[in-house]
Amino acid sequence: MITLLVLLAGLQVHEWGVITNSPLTLGGAVPELQFPNYELEDKAPVIFFHGDPCNVTIKVRFPCMGHATTVLPAPHEGGSNSTYFVWNNLELTESPDADLVYGWADSENLNYPIPLWQQVDALYAVSGNRYDNFLYYGCVPGSPGDLPFISQSGNQSFRMPFGEIPCIVLTSAGGRPMFGVFTLADILTSIPKGLQFLEEPEHLRRELWLWAEGILNEDEFDSFWNTWEAQFLSDSSSDVIILYRVPEEIVEQIASMEIETDQEMEVEVNRFIIAELPYRTE
Repeated sequence: MITLLVLLAGLQVHEWGVITNSPLTLGGAVPELQFPNYELEDKAPVIFFHGDPCNVTIKVRFPCMGHATTVLPAPHEGGSNSTYFVWNNLELTESPDADLVYGWADSENLNYPIPLWQQVDALYAVSGNRYDNFLYYGCVPGSPGDLPFISQSGNQSFRMPFGEIPCIVLTSAGGRPMFGVFTLADILTSIPKGLQFLEEPEHLRRELWLWAEGILNEDEFDSFWNTWEAQFLSDSSSDVIILYRVPEEIVEQIASMEIETDQEMEVEVNRFIIAELPYRTE
């Protein structure tokens, strides 16, 4: 008897982004882009697709009264200033038709570091007569109390049971960047001793890659790092900054994502969202 093995098609969805409450400068060589002074904003969540070509519908909602600020490509439902948005029936393909236009409409006017994101090896998404290899949205995530650790009015707010989440402390001394790796519980009352000078930005990159490995592909992490390296180091030159990976369940509370495909296939979603927040805000 011959046994036939039927393998389901598969799709991997990888997203990265950074939650911060400071104005954003994306990429060292890109003109400065200032957002309104929101208390918190999830900036540059960039989505890539890997696997088998298919058509997808993607629904993103903000359960804690957050809202979208920018969406690329333009969504078919909801969008900016809305508590949700939907991309309907996007085609994911390895080879877009030759008559399509490369690049999302109006993206060149936003001063985003899109060339960094386009260096990722991923499926192309087709919407209307345009295509690109990423999807993008920015949002105000709603209640800051959903995050494991925040600082407001000079006080730290900490949620259990997230004390063992690793975090990176960034600051500067004598004009030189310093860093240390702790847990959120370690920094609840004060920054512990043990900070060391950051001799090379690669040392910080290596620590962040430990969090992203197995979640992002390395070229996706490169696009994350090249987008945010200058911002991390700039913020820490004038303040004490905390970096930590937001747990998946908290990410879903901030921005839930639902993905439907037009065929039977397994869909795996990996989301890498970093909180980059000041340790003490007076």
